[in-house]
Amino acid sequence: MSEPSCKLLLKRMPCTLEELGQLIQECKLIMPRTLNSYGRKRALLEYADSQEAGKALEQLHGLSEMLDKPLCISAFGPRANMGATSASKSTQTRAAGNNVRKQDPDPEIDKQLGLIDTIYVDGARPDPANDPEESLNEDEITAANTVALKSKKSRKSKQLAMQPYTYVISVDFEATCWEKQAPPQWREAEIIEFPAVLVNLKTGKIEAEFHQYILPIESPRLSSYCTELTGIQQKTVDSGVPLQTALMMFHEWLRKELRARNLTLPKMSKSNILGNCAFVTWTDWDFGICLAKECTRKRMRKAAYFNQWIDVRAIYRSWYKYRPCNFSDALSHVGLAFEGRAHSGIDDAKNLGALMCKMVRDGALFSITKDLTPYQQLNPNCVL
Repeated sequence: MSEPSCKLLLKRMPCTLEELGQLIQECKLIMPRTLNSYGRKRALLEYADSQEAGKALEQLHGLSEMLDKPLCISAFGPRANMGATSASKSTQTRAAGNNVRKQDPDPEIDKQLGLIDTIYVDGARPDPANDPEESLNEDEITAANTVALKSKKSRKSKQLAMQPYTYVISVDFEATCWEKQAPPQWREAEIIEFPAVLVNLKTGKIEAEFHQYILPIESPRLSSYCTELTGIQQKTVDSGVPLQTALMMFHEWLRKELRARNLTLPKMSKSNILGNCAFVTWTDWDFGICLAKECTRKRMRKAAYFNQWIDVRAIYRSWYKYRPCNFSDALSHVGLAFEGRAHSGIDDAKNLGALMCKMVRDGALFSITKDLTPYQQLNPNCVL
């Protein structure tokens, strides 16, 4: 009779051995006794015994859902029953349409990693609660941003009913910067102010705010240009929190506010892929460049809900047929005045929310303009 295997084989590795070891350590999973390469893009993990290997397989099964590409990992050597996990099957995540059910991960690991199952579904619709009498087909959703209203006044109530989003979360980061020069390779921009405001598009009111100053670690000293532009003082960022801490604080704030209002972000629910609440920014810089690059450089995992947002400038240009030279110009063109201090993150976020409400009143429809993971029909591992 064959001895139970105490080794696991990882195929098609999505990262280096060093990164895999660091990931296992950071997530407080069972550390293998040895971790060695086993051919091209393969790794062999050895554990003390078969029970430990079985437990590790369950943990890595859950860990695979945190990555862009799922881990393909299985027992190595003689096939044997390792606890509740079948050693003869790969743990790679499959689409629900394949009728193959994944092995249930350990509930303690689920609790530790905050994982949910990835479910793939077809179709996308606005929140039916917004329009009980009419449904919006996919072609109308796609064309909603560019179709001009024949009579804005007569059709305003209908357009408001068709609006997919009842709330938006306006975000405008401020980051380290230097005058008249692009930062060299070792001096990348870091977020120093993280503001977010939850805006009710029906009432036009801000119902909740998140505001945190961030401690820069790559370039801890602010340039005089940065201080003059943003108004953020050195002592302010010195008493700030690391970006990773701010992201955790924001996650808890977001969870609380969404649950209190029964709101859903895009690609978070199989019954409403569009969601009824979305992030909005002015251009794609905040989420697509600033946050994405900093998280990559610092090896931080950002929540998948940061991968979809509405670029208000893109819809503004299409709706008003006007290309503003800056944000203040965009406000004045529609009869709004900037309130507060320009380049203050929290003030910029509030004014962006006010612009959104004005555009909604004018009949503009909003939909997600940018998705960093278009190949995923639902965001995995986002528990809110």
